[in-house]
Amino acid sequence: MCKADRPTVVCLGFFDGVHRGHLALLAAARKVAASQGWLICAHTFDRAPGSKGALLTGLSRREELLKQAGADFVAVSPFDEQMRMMDGDAFFREIVLGQLHAAHVVCGDDHRFGHQGAWGVAELKNMCDEAGIGLTVVPEVALPGGMRISTSAIRKALADGDYALAEEMLGRPLEEA
Repeated sequence: MCKADRPTVVCLGFFDGVHRGHLALLAAARKVAASQGWLICAHTFDRAPGSKGALLTGLSRREELLKQAGADFVAVSPFDEQMRMMDGDAFFREIVLGQLHAAHVVCGDDHRFGHQGAWGVAELKNMCDEAGIGLTVVPEVALPGGMRISTSAIRKALADGDYALAEEMLGRPLEEA
């Protein structure tokens, strides 16, 4: 994984699909980074935490899309047994603060992390407050009809054969993973 050598705005997520919801995270990060002169880091994993089905976007394409959306660099952590068992406090201290030098964190309103996703936005806010760094929680991004954009919703649209809906949520044409 890349280590930052100066303060960063860290976007947390797996970013499968790099859909419009993920783009909202990077847009929020760009606003914070621009005002401070900080780097933008998108943190992801080499493989999906948990069993969520086939990936929408392979790692190299995910990295490319994240950089196109404004990330200065993409930090990829191996989702190995050590990472799978790591609690949220250790992840925050060792990865977010220690390796990525986060001065600010950006995540979605439903972000989960740590062993079995036991930590969420409330715990992350407490950790950021204690560390003296900022946190931006991006509210859900939805289609005009109110449907929440998510990787799961995109997978369902694809399974239902509704490719137009999947592309609308992605914000770009479908492509091979």
